[in-house]
Amino acid sequence: MSKFGCPDRFILMVRQFHDSMTARVLDDGEASEAFPVTNGVKQGCVLALTLFSIMFSAMLSDAFQNSSLGVSLRYRTNGKLFNLRRLQAVTKIKETVLRDLLFADDCALNAGSEQKMQASMDKFAAACDNFGLLINTKKTEVMHQPAPKAQHQEPTITVKGQKLQAVDQFTYLGSTLSRAVTIDIEVNCRIAKASSTFGRLLTKVWDRRGISLATKLKVYRAVVLTTLMYASETWTGYRKHARQLNHFHTICLCRLLSIRWQVKVPDTEVLFRAGLLSVHTLLMKSQTC
Repeated sequence: MSKFGCPDRFILMVRQFHDSMTARVLDDGEASEAFPVTNGVKQGCVLALTLFSIMFSAMLSDAFQNSSLGVSLRYRTNGKLFNLRRLQAVTKIKETVLRDLLFADDCALNAGSEQKMQASMDKFAAACDNFGLLINTKKTEVMHQPAPKAQHQEPTITVKGQKLQAVDQFTYLGSTLSRAVTIDIEVNCRIAKASSTFGRLLTKVWDRRGISLATKLKVYRAVVLTTLMYASETWTGYRKHARQLNHFHTICLCRLLSIRWQVKVPDTEVLFRAGLLSVHTLLMKSQTC
């Protein structure tokens, strides 16, 4: 903490919180004898997340100091965002290296090749040993995302001689990532989860006559629509994805508005009656704000 500029008085205060720390185990209403806790932080302590983040940042700095491992990204900030030829220019182009994606105690390492990924994993594992951390190999997975039209090859990444499981897709922070580098699977998962959420409220909310339409629409927007559009800020989608999501959106609204499928009502009219925006508009708002 001192290396990160924390005052000595603050460090001393944090130490006093954890010095001589003891714990008991509660089993079937009976507590065990108190035993000393010599490492880790207090369970549920408000400082725990901050202390772990500081320690994890120090560990990553130790692991990848003087290292250029990661995925190189080229970008520009002066407009012309979708003109790929602009990214080939010599001037007005910035480049950065994306090495890891962090959230709480989760870490996703990125590399441009299998060899570089193994090198990153070796450095990460060595740093974990230095800081007293253990890598849960059962929960650690590796995924290869090939370039367009390139052949997929299952990677072989090991941690201390133990091979990590190679997968075609995995869920990170609630979003489904796949080796196809498209959001097809993610969109299908979003619709499935939103459909499940809508179905669970069928008898409790949607079919209850005592609940007004305005209240039902508020519940729909707060529960179902947020599930459908979760993490849409990060999507790189196409018109087919927007149409697929908007189709589900209007079907749910027709159910709430008691519009039978035999009655051909335009989607714009359905959205107008519900007072809600289309998925196309929601996507534009989420990705431009």
